[in-house]
Amino acid sequence: MSDPMNLELRRTGVTVRVPPESTALEALEDHGIAVDSMCRTGICGTCETTVLGAEFASAAIPASILSGPGRCTVRLCIAEPGPLTRLIIDL
Repeated sequence: MSDPMNLELRRTGVTVRVPPESTALEALEDHGIAVDSMCRTGICGTCETTVLGAEFASAAIPASILSGPGRCTVRLCIAEPGPLTRLIIDL
């Protein structure tokens, strides 16, 4: 079992602890933090947000971190503890 992940919301200054059995989206919802998300209805990508920083337990970058031209984003519905130990997002 992996360790929890610290999910830091830069705009609000809130830090949410994501337990090993949860995704970032589930942890945010459990803390009453509203996030645009239609993942469960099959509309993929609606929970994607900008990553401002991240720390990893290993050198492997998880599939939930997507690189694009000049940006890095994460889909909160699949971002989970394990390789990610700390994630700072633009929320």
